[in-house]
Amino acid sequence: MTKFIIFILVFIVATTSCSLQPDDSKSGKKDNKSTQVDDKTNKKNTDDEKEKVVINVEAVNIYRGNAVSVFNTTTILEADLESAVTSKASGIVLQINVEVGDKVTAGDVLAVLESDLPQLRLQSAQANYQKSLHNYERAKTLIKKGLANKESVDNLKFETLSLKTGLDQAKLDLQYTQIKAPISGVITKRSIKKGNLIQLNTEVYAIVDFNSLQAVINVPENKWGLFKNNLEVKFNFASLNQSVLGHILRIDPIVDSATGTFKVVIAIDDGEMQTKLRPGLFGKTQIILDKNQDTLLVNKNALIREDNNAFVYVVNADNSVTKTKIKLGYEMDDSIEILDGVTENQQVVTTGKNNVSEDSTVEVITYND
Repeated sequence: MTKFIIFILVFIVATTSCSLQPDDSKSGKKDNKSTQVDDKTNKKNTDDEKEKVVINVEAVNIYRGNAVSVFNTTTILEADLESAVTSKASGIVLQINVEVGDKVTAGDVLAVLESDLPQLRLQSAQANYQKSLHNYERAKTLIKKGLANKESVDNLKFETLSLKTGLDQAKLDLQYTQIKAPISGVITKRSIKKGNLIQLNTEVYAIVDFNSLQAVINVPENKWGLFKNNLEVKFNFASLNQSVLGHILRIDPIVDSATGTFKVVIAIDDGEMQTKLRPGLFGKTQIILDKNQDTLLVNKNALIREDNNAFVYVVNADNSVTKTKIKLGYEMDDSIEILDGVTENQQVVTTGKNNVSEDSTVEVITYND
């Protein structure tokens, strides 16, 4: 009996303890609801913080200026007037009158060859001619008197003419012992020395007219319709600190089928720079093919290129940005022409454009010089 009573008491105590334990399932549901509310609150706070992020950028204004289409290439200067002076006679060089670097005028005597033999030939030709001329004049007088026949007079006439030709040739041979400049310019090469025995047609000097400097370029055939005479050209040479101006002088009328190019000859206009230029100088050439004045321009750093399209981020009044598609025109070194899509004085993002999107808020940073 006593054991039974003890069992009953233990059972009651155990049952009471179980009833006092908290309901985990109900408590869990309550906790889950609390967690969900907290998550939504945190997400909202995060979104608010994201909206408040301001991205620092640099921006420039769309402005007006001149846009040019240019063709860039390289070239080597050459002289349009140059001459390889050759000897027209044989003989020993007796005198050298000019050296490399000397300026000469057409007709100046550059060197002198020995002339003893040509002078003797001239004297002989002169004597023979005078004798024949005297006989011819005497025969003309005799024929008038009937003392000479016409055939003999005609023979004397042709003999005299032949000897006159020989006399003229002898005079030329003597003149050719003086080697003269065929053009005006600067001596760039001397190939003979005093005492040399030279033969006919030996090259003795080279003369270049620095005032006739020009550039020749070969242009791809797909540019044919863009090139015209008198187009402006700008040269840049490594040896000079300033540009040199020129213009297109002439364009070959045909395309070289072997190379697919046509030749363009460019004249140098800058007279003051002529004295500093020399044949053989290597330079960069920029040809102005077309020019649009007072057109919209933007710094190339603002461009965003995607596939075949171009965009800019326009900064709005509320510091938001709009990704705007634009139509491009001529491209220069630092700027590019805009044909459509934006207006003058609109601000567009340059530095930082890769960090922004259309839902971004930006602050344009300016730097004081």
